[in-house]
Amino acid sequence: MTRRNIITRILSVVMSVMLVATGMGITSFAETLQELEQKKQQAVNEKTQLEKESNQLYADYKDVSSQYNELKAKVDSLDRDVENASQEMTYLSQQLSEAKVNQAKMEQIMKLHIKYMYENGAMNMLEMLLESGSISELFEKIEYLNIIVKYDRQIMDEYKKTQQDISDKTTQLSEKRASLEAQSNELSAQKQELRKLVDSAGAELSDKNSEVGDAQAEINAYDKRIAEMKQAERQMASANAASQEELRRQIGNFDNTEDTSGAYSGYTQDDLYLLAAIIHAEAEGEPYEGKIAVGSVVMNRVFSSKFPNTISGVVYQKNQFEPARSGRLQLILDRGPNPDCFDAAREVLAGTRNTHRLFFWALWLAEQRGLIGNMEGEIIGTQFFF
Repeated sequence: MTRRNIITRILSVVMSVMLVATGMGITSFAETLQELEQKKQQAVNEKTQLEKESNQLYADYKDVSSQYNELKAKVDSLDRDVENASQEMTYLSQQLSEAKVNQAKMEQIMKLHIKYMYENGAMNMLEMLLESGSISELFEKIEYLNIIVKYDRQIMDEYKKTQQDISDKTTQLSEKRASLEAQSNELSAQKQELRKLVDSAGAELSDKNSEVGDAQAEINAYDKRIAEMKQAERQMASANAASQEELRRQIGNFDNTEDTSGAYSGYTQDDLYLLAAIIHAEAEGEPYEGKIAVGSVVMNRVFSSKFPNTISGVVYQKNQFEPARSGRLQLILDRGPNPDCFDAAREVLAGTRNTHRLFFWALWLAEQRGLIGNMEGEIIGTQFFF
């Protein structure tokens, strides 16, 4: 059910016209109580289904949100790795620059050494060696010169190696950062798509929850309508009770001397239809036995000398049957009684009776007016026949 349909149904319930009976007023029923109860139950079932759908959508939303959070954590971790690699590359670049400067300085020092040893004159070096006091001193001076040359070369080689290591590591980090950035970009694209799914799932869940809320509002509207109808029926029944009690006093105590049994020969389809309708109106939610009992009361009156001798006359006798006064009987006549009410009407017209009483009230009314325990009668379903 769409949200618009739900709202439309709520409005149709709320806008149902109901004028609560007062001394001179009547109540107009747009629906019977059972129809309202059925519609309410349908609304409850629809709400239950919507809640199931909402629960499934919530589970889906949690699942896709969990996937999004896991992917976001991966992207964040990759972004941190990229940042760390960038910082390390910056540090290595600084080291590489410093190494290049040091290499240049060392190369300059070596050039100065070479210049000193060779450009400053080889004879001076030879003279320095020849001036040695002994062969041992000579070898020491030669060894010293070798150590100086070897040291310079070693230092230069170390700087070159360090420079190459830094360069290699910088290249590796550059490749690693590029790889991490590629992974991060790919996962970011996936994260963006997943974010759309999360937002879509959240919006769908929100819409479904709104439908659940609308369904609950519809149920509440039915509850209100049902309560109003029950209240109106109670007011109408109480108002009719006084008239019925007055009529009962007028006809005197029914002493069972009149025979009201037997079939109603020659009845018309209109008679059948009206009897089924009043049974529907008065015993809609009652068991089948209660429907037979209401039909029995109508036919007992028809056969009694103290009441009109037609079904129409009995049903429409002033202030006797509340549905005839409220308009609910006409509603049922327009829509058609239930099949089981037709069955009960046919049985009663054929002569079936399960009570010889002439009156019946709802149990709550009979208890309210002190009939239960103080007057002879029988309880059938939720009605007291007396």
